[in-house]
Amino acid sequence: MAAALLVYAGITALLFHSLLPGVATHLYSDLGDPLLNTTILAWNARQWPLTDAWWNFPSFAPLTGVTAFTEHLLLTYPVASPVIWLTGNPVLAHNIVFLVSMPLNALAACALARELLLSGDVDPGARQDIVYLAALVAGLAYAFAPYQQVHLSHLQHMSSFGMPVALLWLHRYLRTGRRAALVGFGAGWCAATLANSALLVFVPLTVALWCAWFVRPREWRRLVAPVVTAIVATLPLVPLLVGYRVRQAAYGFTREYSEIQSFAADMVGLAGMYHRALAWNAVLPHDFEEGALFPGFTTLTLALVAVVLAVRALRARAGEPGRFAPQLHTWSRRLFWAFVVLTVIVLARVWTGPWSWHIGPIPLPPFRPYRLFTVAALALAGAVLLSSAFHRAWAQRNLIIFLAAAVVVLWLTALGPEPEWSTPWRALMVGPYRLLVELPGAASVRVPARAWFPGMLCLAMLAGFGAARLFACAPRRARAVAVAMALAIVAEGSFFDGTVAVPRPTRPGAIPPGAVVLDLPWDEGFQNAVPQYRAVMGGYRTLNGYSGYQPAHVYPLRRAIADLVPDALDSYRRRGDLHVIVRPDVDVLVDRWVASRPGAEHVFTLEDGARVYRLTRLH
Repeated sequence: MAAALLVYAGITALLFHSLLPGVATHLYSDLGDPLLNTTILAWNARQWPLTDAWWNFPSFAPLTGVTAFTEHLLLTYPVASPVIWLTGNPVLAHNIVFLVSMPLNALAACALARELLLSGDVDPGARQDIVYLAALVAGLAYAFAPYQQVHLSHLQHMSSFGMPVALLWLHRYLRTGRRAALVGFGAGWCAATLANSALLVFVPLTVALWCAWFVRPREWRRLVAPVVTAIVATLPLVPLLVGYRVRQAAYGFTREYSEIQSFAADMVGLAGMYHRALAWNAVLPHDFEEGALFPGFTTLTLALVAVVLAVRALRARAGEPGRFAPQLHTWSRRLFWAFVVLTVIVLARVWTGPWSWHIGPIPLPPFRPYRLFTVAALALAGAVLLSSAFHRAWAQRNLIIFLAAAVVVLWLTALGPEPEWSTPWRALMVGPYRLLVELPGAASVRVPARAWFPGMLCLAMLAGFGAARLFACAPRRARAVAVAMALAIVAEGSFFDGTVAVPRPTRPGAIPPGAVVLDLPWDEGFQNAVPQYRAVMGGYRTLNGYSGYQPAHVYPLRRAIADLVPDALDSYRRRGDLHVIVRPDVDVLVDRWVASRPGAEHVFTLEDGARVYRLTRLH
């Protein structure tokens, strides 16, 4: 594992070579989410977590409980906070966590793949080095997949190593029954669910699928210990979850159904690339940030090899010919042909359009294509579930078939409550995520596409099995083949983005500690991450803010300032003095408007030419 860690760390250093020279002063990509996360790390290091002070993140002043508006990043606390305490540099802390995350994710996936390969029904070969090489490939396929490029700005999602750790020890427990494995499962579960809100939902879903496959109803007592372990591991999160729930409910924050659907992936997104990608950039279509699910052709090919050979092995054990197409039961065959016929009808309807759907002068019955295709999809699912190959896989608890089924389920979940082929073309009436929307708390996760995180992990495990099969066919060339696979995976997952210097904090003494500050211009969206960062570093509070939720008053107030409404700031001034920082790029009319407010006093000019005004309290 030490050699694997060195490989993963070397690849990470190569991919982020542009960041390394400025690791203490620059952030990768942009000053949106990366700077927001840097600010959260700085805030965590200045307050004891879960105290009243910690919950009052100093943005959107004078609101309280603002920490609950976004991610907490407490999983990174043991690493990031000591760095900040020692250096006073949250940018360095962010980049250390950032650069360590990918090797850790790869190493955890490698360890999971090794466990599955050594314990699976499918023997990857007599030589142990074949297993280690295949596990190394699986780690690469997970941590360095093109899909991971999407979340380089999301530190909370890069720290997903807890998920493979939890599944590793869960699988070992279900295989051996050793209770010592529950300690590792609990630690992985806690790390995964503490990482971010998405894994808090999708890791339990993946664990449930795992248990449903490997534990039969008559064996339900085997699940008591893992369930108790998961509950105990979740207990430390209860104060955090309750704090989020209470504070978000107090502001009436909810995720609208339309918002959740808008952050779902679509079916075409499985081939979608993100703008950072270098390989296949001019070949595959670009998708919006969360919907780019492309895992890489090398990973897909290796996964397909694993599934094909697993099906052949299942047929061989039953004394059937070694053909790929499974021998379907009678009803299974009928359902399969029903799927074919219905799909042809749907394609014909889509091709002709609603106005040409007729035979000669006789119009055909109108229908919405996605409704009939839902029936076709159910027919296909029934055909697979009733097939003899699936029955044998279920009876033998075949690991490869389970991983393939889990990939499909998690991919469908990533498509959101109403799966689409390509926006706005709807594909199915409902998807699995529609059930999650009804669960308490799950609806607060607004990005269904992130269900692909565990889906990508399962796909990487399949790639490991496929690699092991290929290595076993040519054991003497296994190392050379492994190097070729690794290069192909890394090449497909290669990316590049620029680095940006983090703005300097506001000069000490310019703003009194604890003061309430408006930083102008008050732009919309991620630009507010900069004044938010300066507020935390300067020890004051700001009206600006950038988070997952935006309070209802923000847009009207921004509009009132832009329209130069005379009393726009009076409600804040009745609470105390208000400091206003006017940056050089502010519209001159707004600048004059601030300076002309009754009681306005110019108190400071910063190095960049920004002027600091103090608007005295109104009585």
